[in-house]
Amino acid sequence: MLKKDNIRQNWGKKYSGLPKLDLLAIQKRSYKWFQEHAIGDILREISPIDDFTEKNWNLTLKDYRLGKAAITPEAAVAKGVTFDAPLYVQTSLLNKKTGKSLSQEIFLGDIPQMTERGTFIVNGIERTVVNQLVRSPGVFFTATVDTVTGKALHSAEIRPIHGSWLEFATTRHGVVTVKIDRRRKFPVTTFLRALGVSSNEDIKAKFASVDSGNDSFIETTLAKDETATETEALIEIFKKMHPGEPIVLEKVRENFQGLFFNNRRYDLGIVGRYKINKKLGETPGFFPSDGRVLTVDDIFGTIAYLIGLTKGVGVIDDIDSLANRRIRSVGELVATTAFRVGILRLERSVKERMTLIQPDVPVSISNLINARPIMAALNEFFRTSQLSTILDQCNPLSEIDNLNRLTVMGTGGISRERAAFSIRDINSSQYGRICPIRSPEGPNIGLVNYLALFARVNEYGFLETPYRKVTVEKNGKGTKVTASDEIEYVSADDEQRYYITHAGMVTEEGVIEDDRVPARYRGEFLEIEKEKISYVDITPLQVVGSAASLIPFVANDDAQRSLMGTHMQCQAVPLVHPHSPRYHLFSLSDLLQPWL
Repeated sequence: MLKKDNIRQNWGKKYSGLPKLDLLAIQKRSYKWFQEHAIGDILREISPIDDFTEKNWNLTLKDYRLGKAAITPEAAVAKGVTFDAPLYVQTSLLNKKTGKSLSQEIFLGDIPQMTERGTFIVNGIERTVVNQLVRSPGVFFTATVDTVTGKALHSAEIRPIHGSWLEFATTRHGVVTVKIDRRRKFPVTTFLRALGVSSNEDIKAKFASVDSGNDSFIETTLAKDETATETEALIEIFKKMHPGEPIVLEKVRENFQGLFFNNRRYDLGIVGRYKINKKLGETPGFFPSDGRVLTVDDIFGTIAYLIGLTKGVGVIDDIDSLANRRIRSVGELVATTAFRVGILRLERSVKERMTLIQPDVPVSISNLINARPIMAALNEFFRTSQLSTILDQCNPLSEIDNLNRLTVMGTGGISRERAAFSIRDINSSQYGRICPIRSPEGPNIGLVNYLALFARVNEYGFLETPYRKVTVEKNGKGTKVTASDEIEYVSADDEQRYYITHAGMVTEEGVIEDDRVPARYRGEFLEIEKEKISYVDITPLQVVGSAASLIPFVANDDAQRSLMGTHMQCQAVPLVHPHSPRYHLFSLSDLLQPWL
């Protein structure tokens, strides 16, 4: 025992008004969203199901409910079974020939349940699902320098969650080209004619506000375009996409419309739609939409923004910035890579069974629906997925870090062999969102990262970090700049617009006294007048993750030694009789609260 005169001393600086630290919030919130919303959305995606002839049977999936787990997590570990709960769906089967309807509640499989610690028990083993960091769907603009002319050539890319990629690019000859699914390119005016804007005058009128003068991209592209009508354009695109196939005009038109405007084949998702509306919001002629498929306005807005970039209007995107990369947490991963796959297999199986049943024969819905495809897809994900790992139970800190791990690998991500240096490197947008210190030292360096201490994920999957809002008051003696107690969470793309300084510039009263202060702005470090500051960091600890924050005086350490320190802390075996440290800089109890 410690003697009474050994009073514990805090050598760190206290920062008031910090947001409550919940290091399991991302996992818990994400899986709650899966159970309450995603399951219903995926069921509605396939409902109603018709047989292949579409003349005999129609099956509708209605409301669903999750039953109670038959066992506790502790008992599941002891017995070596999975901690899960049954999923039931209310269904209705309509006989189109007789008009009779049959309703029944159907069992759709067992859904693994999350424990209070943000983990899963699968076959008696405690597992966790690692968060995945992926490219966001939406529209992105990049630039490269042409080696022959030295001019900047711009390109635009519309990426959906699933569906065909669309790429636009400018050439050294002043022509705008388009590629569908990275196949052969053709003039963008051919593509616009296929969309229904067939006359040259209509095409020029659409871009009159951004493409005027001697160097007109649309004029040059029209000169290269060999098509003149919508039909010719559709046939030209079909020939380039499917060389050698017979041309039936109705099929050609149906095929083209299905590429971008059919919600079964193309999905931008809520995130992709949000990114397109945000990026193209101020482009002349663009009108925001709520749909999850492409609109003609999206395509015209993208081409207009691309032409604007060549005139010096607009901003190109950094693909490695966290403004263009988002988190796919456990709920979304289970929904898209396991549950949705199982539901689509179930749909195919139901259609096949319905087609074999005669309309005049009595039928039971339970004979049509087999829960095995869903259960098999979920089991495969939790047991064999690269993102589903056995929980690191070396000590409480290693458990927390396992739950807050981010990886760019896995299904829909990239492999370590293909990962470029720019992906592994630290980006200025990671400030306060991803820990700059902790990462594996082997071939996975930079590909596996850890969340910063106060970072959170917003509704679109983008990382946000908290800042204190700054107020500026002018009086007779000068200007008083104060950091208020109001805390705002800011995403990486919004942060670009503001000057932000660090927490060390604020006195205990919350006042910034220095006339000129260091600031971050658009990824650069500057020194500016204090009146320009919009936000202040809440604490110096927000830059680093949970493991690095426990290293005393980490700011004075070499980054390589700090990285080793974070790994060694997570490998430490807990003591049989732990003693409280005499001096500390950060409260361990805050960090380890869920485990104490």
